[in-house]
Amino acid sequence: MKKRENRYQIWALAVPIALESLFQTLFGFADTYVLGRYAEQAVAAAGYVSQLLGMVLLLFRVVSAGTAIVLAQAVGAGDYEKQRSVCGAAFWLMAAFGLASFFVTHLFCEEIISFLQMERSLQKMASEYLEVMSYGLFFQALSVITASIYRCYGKAVFTSAVSIAANIWNIIGDILAVNGYLHVWGTMKDVALVTVSANAAAAVAVFVMFFITDKDKLARKPGQSDLKSILRLGFPAAGESCSYKCSQMAVTMIIGFLGTKALTAKIYAMNFSFMLVLLPNSIAAAAGIIVGVHAGADERKEAKRVSLSCIRKGTVAAAAFGFLFAVSGRSLLGIFTDNEDILRMAYLALVMDAVSVFAKNVNLTLGNSLRAVGDVHYPIIISVISMWGIGTGLAWVLGCVLEFGLAGIFAAFLADEVLRSFFLWHRWNRVIQL
Repeated sequence: MKKRENRYQIWALAVPIALESLFQTLFGFADTYVLGRYAEQAVAAAGYVSQLLGMVLLLFRVVSAGTAIVLAQAVGAGDYEKQRSVCGAAFWLMAAFGLASFFVTHLFCEEIISFLQMERSLQKMASEYLEVMSYGLFFQALSVITASIYRCYGKAVFTSAVSIAANIWNIIGDILAVNGYLHVWGTMKDVALVTVSANAAAAVAVFVMFFITDKDKLARKPGQSDLKSILRLGFPAAGESCSYKCSQMAVTMIIGFLGTKALTAKIYAMNFSFMLVLLPNSIAAAAGIIVGVHAGADERKEAKRVSLSCIRKGTVAAAAFGFLFAVSGRSLLGIFTDNEDILRMAYLALVMDAVSVFAKNVNLTLGNSLRAVGDVHYPIIISVISMWGIGTGLAWVLGCVLEFGLAGIFAAFLADEVLRSFFLWHRWNRVIQL
């Protein structure tokens, strides 16, 4: 018991997850930065492709989320045979999803680019970028599932270290490609090649380590019951992320009605907003794993204690970063623009977003905790209703109809987070006491 408790400390899981998330984000930043030095059109083309690949990654999240729930409960119950079966099912399922994603995006590359309805001047670049990036989908699938399994066993540090090394590789390779020192197919394809090679190296490194230490878990033939459990629990979790992405696209269109300055201000603010939620999100991810382990061992009091502890730690992290951006946010935003109107709106949006993170922290932790004990449908039902009814619908009313502008839209975001936190808190207290 003591060994297990030492392995499943909140910070021991949350910090590596935070670092891994940060450096995964930097992958896209590095490509955007170096392509910007090459051509602005290249940035736009890569942006379109990245949005498309982001939707593909949601498919991988289905398997990852489902695996995390089932495996964490098996670990908590001490059921080794179940752990072997789940790991085998997860790897085979993710391999199938990864290969299918590669074949679809590679074989229908031209058709996909045409469907996106982008400007003709961008289509060639986007097609070249997607053609090469498609090769990396299988490796990304492998990385995602291996990282999920490692986290369930309380070994998140290794995947975090590999992610950092892969990012260093990617940054150096991008710089070499843009400056002409690395020339294989041309700048656009070469930047994609560097990203794919970095992802491939990371996936192989993690997989080899897993094979050396736990190869018996890979040899197990996947059972139908485990495959069904992973998908049954994984789809609602991924559905929530998909709904959030779609609602954010709708909100972006709403902000577009307010004018170019408002849209630009929102984009600038969002460049820093991910830092606000980075630690709370990672702590919530750790909560999902630890609560799942305790749920598997039928330790409900410990599960409740962990969730409350994670909420407190996430609140402290949100307060620290919120204060930092309240003090220095305007100066940081000044890196992008000196337009006073845009600066004012962007700073207001950033501060309001910092306030909403307090409620978001509760939602993230309790949502993951509920999924960890098998209650996967309630969080997505509440999230979709509130996300679209309040976060999007009220944003339109306050921002455009009542003409409160960007402040009204971010007030709607805050109302959405607060409402969800109320319902999830009530649900968690009821479920954990059953």
